[in-house]
Amino acid sequence: MNYRLYLTENCNLKCKYCYEKNKTTNEMDLENIKSIIDYELKQNNKNSLINFYGGEPLLRKDLIYKTIDYIKSKSTNTKFNFGLATNGILLDDEFLKYMKKNNFTHIAYSFDGNEEVQNRNRIMADGKGTFDVVEKNAKKTLKVLKNVVAMVTVTQNTLQNLSDSVEYLISIGFKIINLQFDYTADWTDADLDKIEDAYRKVSEIYYKNIVKKNRINILIFDKKIRTYIDDTYVCNKECNFGMENLYVATDGNLYPCVQFVGNSEYVIGNCKEGVEISRRDTLIKNAFKESETCKQCAIKNRCNHTCCCRNYVTMKDINKVSPIICETEKIFIKISDEMAEKLYNNYPKIFIQKFYNKGR
Repeated sequence: MNYRLYLTENCNLKCKYCYEKNKTTNEMDLENIKSIIDYELKQNNKNSLINFYGGEPLLRKDLIYKTIDYIKSKSTNTKFNFGLATNGILLDDEFLKYMKKNNFTHIAYSFDGNEEVQNRNRIMADGKGTFDVVEKNAKKTLKVLKNVVAMVTVTQNTLQNLSDSVEYLISIGFKIINLQFDYTADWTDADLDKIEDAYRKVSEIYYKNIVKKNRINILIFDKKIRTYIDDTYVCNKECNFGMENLYVATDGNLYPCVQFVGNSEYVIGNCKEGVEISRRDTLIKNAFKESETCKQCAIKNRCNHTCCCRNYVTMKDINKVSPIICETEKIFIKISDEMAEKLYNNYPKIFIQKFYNKGR
């Protein structure tokens, strides 16, 4: 099982696009963390992943230390790995050494790009930019740890700089880039050509890196190409909605996705008693309902329309697909297919190695 522990709802930044508009100072109690660890140990799983989330989880480094100490104090056959989602401000040499020593295998590092882009939205509470410290700590982190993912939020005021930002992130050492499109913004039909142009420029950068055998991954393109190869894609199955991923709120309640945290309608258990199976199964059943329009769509097996979390954020309905999701999915699939075809026609061995070989 993979757990996302919300150590705190507090944050040391004031990002302009943050969806958590009403930040609080709520923090997780250590006893709740111990309860979730005890619950996991009873499952007797071979492997488990504990991700530290927030807010900014490094505001509560003490809870991270205590969580790992508690796990180490237990006699168990379960191998625990750890992950961290951070804005990078509070990463220091001491904590980087600690992460390397203690099986931190997944790092989600929020970093929008070059100085101009990063400081446009990702700012401190006093309005100052964050680029200098975030870049410095990113370079340190990339030297120490593997699987560091650059989490790039794509907004209306950074879209035109997207390719520059991706090139910059690759240049400082990021091998994995997750472009997180801001679906909550007020996008219009007039933006669609701009979105397609921006992502096509990124695909050209990616293509050139693949040809040069620079082992980078831009997840939106990788996923869409593999939906063609596998001829299937169901978001809720991919993320194991409510089955293998659990989000643990500061109050100890369990949720199937980050977007539902705080909404009592989507609570599927608590850290002391574990998952309420019937409630979870009902939610999963409801999450897989498709609209008649989507059922008839030619690309439904390659589209993210079944992401009930994204539907909830944009439409407040887990089964209703936002027009911007529909249109951007078409764009992403189109661009990915064009890149894949070009790569396959010109460099088939490289294409096969990347998208077909085991261990991809």
